[in-house]
Amino acid sequence: MNFKYINFLLTFTVLLCSGCANTPNSQITDADDYDKYLNISENKTLERAEKNEIFWSNKLSQTPGQYGYHSKLASAYSQQFATTGNIEFLKKSEDELLMVNKRTKYNNPSYLKSLAYNYISQHKFKESLELLEKAEALKGGLQETQKMLFDVHLELGNYEKAHTYLNTFENFSDFDYLIRLSKWSDHKGNLDAAIDYMEKAMIIAESSNMPSLKQWSYTNIADFYGHAGEIEK
Repeated sequence: MNFKYINFLLTFTVLLCSGCANTPNSQITDADDYDKYLNISENKTLERAEKNEIFWSNKLSQTPGQYGYHSKLASAYSQQFATTGNIEFLKKSEDELLMVNKRTKYNNPSYLKSLAYNYISQHKFKESLELLEKAEALKGGLQETQKMLFDVHLELGNYEKAHTYLNTFENFSDFDYLIRLSKWSDHKGNLDAAIDYMEKAMIIAESSNMPSLKQWSYTNIADFYGHAGEIEK
C-alpha cells in the first residue's frame, strides 16, 4: 500500500468536511458515510496487529536468539502504522528491522528490503537507496529489488536510472509494472497515458480480488482523475 496516497485521502476528507461546515447549503458529504471508516476502536486489522505485537514480543523475550522474531515484530508495528497513521509505530518497526539487519550483518536481501521499505515510508530515500543497492548485489528476489530501485530513483530525481530499472521488469500484464509505468508517464507529463495504464492495473487488481491492490489502484486512479478534472470519476 502507498502511504502518501492514504495521507492525501485523509487530508482531502478533512478539507471536504471543513468545506461542508462552512457552506451548509452546498454540502456534498454525509458524516454517516465515512464515520464508520474513521472509527478505529472496532478495527479488526488493528486488533490483530496488536495481538501479533504481544505474541512476538513474548516469543522474543523467551528466545532472544531467534533474530527472525524481530522481523515479525516489525511487521506487527507496520500494520499498526498502516491502520492508525501513528508515526511512532513506524519508528518502532524501524528499530526492530535495524536489529535484525545488524544481527544478520546486513547480508539478507529480504531484511534489507524490509528496512528500505520502512525508509521509503519515512521519505528517507537516500538511506533506502543504500540498502537496496546492497540487496541488489546479493541478488535475492532481484526483480522486487529492481522495482523498489525504480521507485527510489524516481523520488530522488535520478530519472535515467529510474527508466533503466523500469525496462528491466517490463511486463504489460503485471500489476507492479503497470502502476510504475503509469507513474513514469505522469512524470513525463503524459496524464492520458498515466490514466490508461492505471486503469489497466485496476482491472488486474479487481480480477485478483485482493483488497489491498484494489484499494491502492482506486486511490491512485482517483488522484489522476482529479488532475484531469474528472471529478465525478
